[in-house]
Amino acid sequence: MRQWLSNHRRHLHQYPELSLKEARTSQYCQEILKQLGYTIKPSWGHGFTADKFFSKEAKTLAFRADMDALPIQEENTHDYCSKHANIAHMCGHDSHMAIALGTAKIFAEKPPQVNVRFLFQPCEETPPGGALGMIEHGCLDGVDEVYGLHNDPGTPVGTIKTRVGHLMAYADRFELTVTGKGCHAARPQDGLDPIAASCELVSQWQRIVSRFIDPTHPAVVTVGAIHGGDTFNVIPRLVNLKGTVRTFHAENRQKIEHLLETSLTTLQQQGFSTGFYYTKGYDAVINHAIGVQRLAQAAVGILDNENIITNCAPQAWGEDFTYYLQHRPGAFFFLGSGNDEINQPLHSPLFDIDEKCLEIGAKIMAQIAYNYQ
Repeated sequence: MRQWLSNHRRHLHQYPELSLKEARTSQYCQEILKQLGYTIKPSWGHGFTADKFFSKEAKTLAFRADMDALPIQEENTHDYCSKHANIAHMCGHDSHMAIALGTAKIFAEKPPQVNVRFLFQPCEETPPGGALGMIEHGCLDGVDEVYGLHNDPGTPVGTIKTRVGHLMAYADRFELTVTGKGCHAARPQDGLDPIAASCELVSQWQRIVSRFIDPTHPAVVTVGAIHGGDTFNVIPRLVNLKGTVRTFHAENRQKIEHLLETSLTTLQQQGFSTGFYYTKGYDAVINHAIGVQRLAQAAVGILDNENIITNCAPQAWGEDFTYYLQHRPGAFFFLGSGNDEINQPLHSPLFDIDEKCLEIGAKIMAQIAYNYQ
């Protein structure tokens, strides 16, 4: 089983595909599931569901696996590195698919007392994400509970983390264009400098969290990109900024959007023109108590009790698994995938996993179904 999981993970790793382009990835997974006796139904994009019903009267549990990769050039030196330039599974969705395939194999060999459905979802990395499309196409029809996971290289292999309630954040993004008046850098009085104004604005935004948000409510405002000018002796006409906002409370989400937008008034009064675009991304992932309870019980006997963490701190990552949990009870958890040598963060060009996590993830997912009553 370990080699089987590793082989499939490494094949998927070598042939990554970006959001909405997961055609070959989807076909590869479908072929394996057909061989295991699952009924395949196409869904949104390149997504699909795979069903195995053992009893008409039984409940149905769903398990999600995301399929898309990132536009990143892998810098690892394994013999199974990505063969596609500037595309790689640097978030570990290859491992999520391998775990789902492994879980499906376990069920095929030892049927549980419940029916099972696997949701192979495209486009998790690109909002608005693939979960909404999958749901609109009926992937949750007849499903009673839904479960998902994400590998975490910052957590040692052999450990899982989750919590009841807010596990992950509302994940929004914004873009701003500040337009002034370009001029010679030696005569700033002849122009209207959008670089200086943008720097001042970014500093002002850092006070939003510290002075306008309840200090017991986690929140993040990050400017991740600033672009302005092309050379040393010219003040440019415009500057573009991009960033993200992460919150765990809906009221803070609205407040920060409002504060970002109203902060532009001072620039406008100084003569700058602004174009501000705020895009709501994924909602916060909010776990159900029954789902976390089932998950923790399933991990008993697979992991040491002290490595089953059900009160972890919320994480500011975003994840469209939230939409499944808005329609059905269940839970999402972080699966430890790192060790002393494998510890590069998600989205790093050197990201990797300890493949021992594949077997652990498949066992826990399977045990949720075996324990279900």
